[in-house]
Amino acid sequence: MAHRRATLSAVLIAATFTAGCTSGTGSSVGPLPDGKTELAKAAESMRSVQSTHFTITVDGELPGVPVRNADGDLTSSGTAKGNAKVSEFGQLVQLDFVLVDGTAFIKGPTGGYQKMSATLATAIYDPATILNADKGVSKVLSSVESPEAEAQEDDAYRISGKVSKAVVSSLVPGIASDVTGKFWISSSGQPYLKQAKFDVPNGQGKAMVTVVLSNINAPVTITAPA
Repeated sequence: MAHRRATLSAVLIAATFTAGCTSGTGSSVGPLPDGKTELAKAAESMRSVQSTHFTITVDGELPGVPVRNADGDLTSSGTAKGNAKVSEFGQLVQLDFVLVDGTAFIKGPTGGYQKMSATLATAIYDPATILNADKGVSKVLSSVESPEAEAQEDDAYRISGKVSKAVVSSLVPGIASDVTGKFWISSSGQPYLKQAKFDVPNGQGKAMVTVVLSNINAPVTITAPA
């Protein structure tokens, strides 16, 4: 009887230890997929995306890029609408924007929308680049060097790797060197990019740029403001 109790105790301890090692957010459940394969599938899936909601956050300084965060909707045809916080003379100013038919409409803290060339307005940052197959997230995902699947977090695989300056600077202006990126790819359904983070050297340490995509292919209507 004593031997049976000792054996049962050992089994329970082992089961408890195993459960403790495999539970919790950010832990891997089962074998992880090949990082390169997952990024390739995600790059292909993102090429067919017609619309998405996006959030971009810059934590730190990026040379020549006054945008601190931006939030809005965009389409693969290049239209976009949303708002952005821009640093001007040491203060954050919120701007509303609409990009449609090659024209930008910008609204500051006071007054109405001002019409200007989209080329001029997007010289600071062009959110429509996100869904551009040749310059946006699809291009970045297909160009990650030495990708490694690190973990499964909730409904996404986290994959890390290096991205060259030449590739990532189209998506995130102000980057002057190669960067380390982390990418969260949907682990169920279509392998879309859910989030990307880039550690960007800026001469004063590092800046962190985060891009979050959601509501992929949800209906979006973008028209010029009245």
